[in-house]
Amino acid sequence: MTDRLDLLDYYTLLGVDPNAEAREIRDAFRKFARRYHPDRFAGDDERLARSTQIYRRGSEALQILTNPVSRRAYDRLLRLGKVRLGADDRDRAELDERRARAEQSAAAPASPIRSPQAAAFYERSAAAARTGQWREAWRLMKSAVDAEPDNELLRARLNQIESRLRTAR
Repeated sequence: MTDRLDLLDYYTLLGVDPNAEAREIRDAFRKFARRYHPDRFAGDDERLARSTQIYRRGSEALQILTNPVSRRAYDRLLRLGKVRLGADDRDRAELDERRARAEQSAAAPASPIRSPQAAAFYERSAAAARTGQWREAWRLMKSAVDAEPDNELLRARLNQIESRLRTAR
């Protein structure tokens, strides 16, 4: 005889929509926990065993659905008809995610700013520009260009700041 619990996907078990956000899932789990927490059934061994089984599955659902990597892996498996995400599937999903991040960072272009001094001046200039301190941003960007005179990115940013200063007058 098949246990009905084995037929429920995590969304159905917690009573949430598959598009629910993590906050909604946590709220649904709290409601679920009030209903199925094993402490409610102390003294009734049969109901205690069943509530423990249900509560563990709900805890598993919470862990999977609030972790974006595990949730994506679970959603893929759910479309294939699998209602639980095992530890192996979770580990594989985490590994795949790390590999994808590593590939993205390897494919991302390196910073066009080569010298640490120019990079530091550039960052400070950008911070000054974000706060509207355009003269300070210009001074810092000018220092960045002086540190790396052949850098087109730095020259372009300096021109943008100079243009901003001209229109502010």
